Amino acid sequence: MERHSNRFWEIDCLRGFAVILMLGYHFLYDLDFFGLADIELRAGTFLYIGRGAAFLFILISGTALSISRSRALGNGISGKPAENYSKYLKRGLRLFSMGMIITGITWIFFPGQYILFGILHFFGVSAVLAYPFLKYGKENLLFSLFFGIMGLYLKDRTFGFSALLWLGFRPEGFITLDYFPLFPWFGVLLTGIFLGNSLYKGGNRQFKVPKADNFLLPKLFSRIGKHSLLIYFIHQPLFLGLLILSGLLDPGML
Repeated sequence: MERHSNRFWEIDCLRGFAVILMLGYHFLYDLDFFGLADIELRAGTFLYIGRGAAFLFILISGTALSISRSRALGNGISGKPAENYSKYLKRGLRLFSMGMIITGITWIFFPGQYILFGILHFFGVSAVLAYPFLKYGKENLLFSLFFGIMGLYLKDRTFGFSALLWLGFRPEGFITLDYFPLFPWFGVLLTGIFLGNSLYKGGNRQFKVPKADNFLLPKLFSRIGKHSLLIYFIHQPLFLGLLILSGLLDPGML
């Protein structure tokens, strides 16, 4: 067992790897969306790359929430449950607010398929809803299975209402650029909590890993992973700016 430092480099490394996958997928998505290339993004390898990046982000988020709680308990914060919960509430509100900014931007530029409940909205809601699950161990695998099964059940179904869009009840005719409902994705986050409670019990790494400085690529991925939220928030404007400056994209197409 290894006493924790401020961050675990292997978690940042995986998060950085997810960022690289996301950047690659979204750049190809932009090329396809604006007719600059003909790429089958909704099937085969490219679909797995996009979903794989999201899966890693959400799994790691659950692990990070677990580690954060373990460290809070170790610092004696557990005696103030209201204060402890407020931390998750503030984080959730911040992430959801960032998601709403994305909603506003996509509503302006892509009104026919703007983002109502994308991955940032998901992270905002799940950061709050995850709180009561943080104390559980193997039970979270059962909860995760439930969310996964419900997600599969709802995957190809549509409904005549939109109030439960955030859960996974897709309205008829619903089209969006990004959609991460709680069914099934909250199950992935719960799996991450299980891994955090098992592999980083008490906020301490329960296994040995070499130092990141010994490997160039993991070290680079770790640095990228530390700034994943910022990169996610700004990468699409940067991509669009790059395409416009290169002359490939006419600003009138936006």
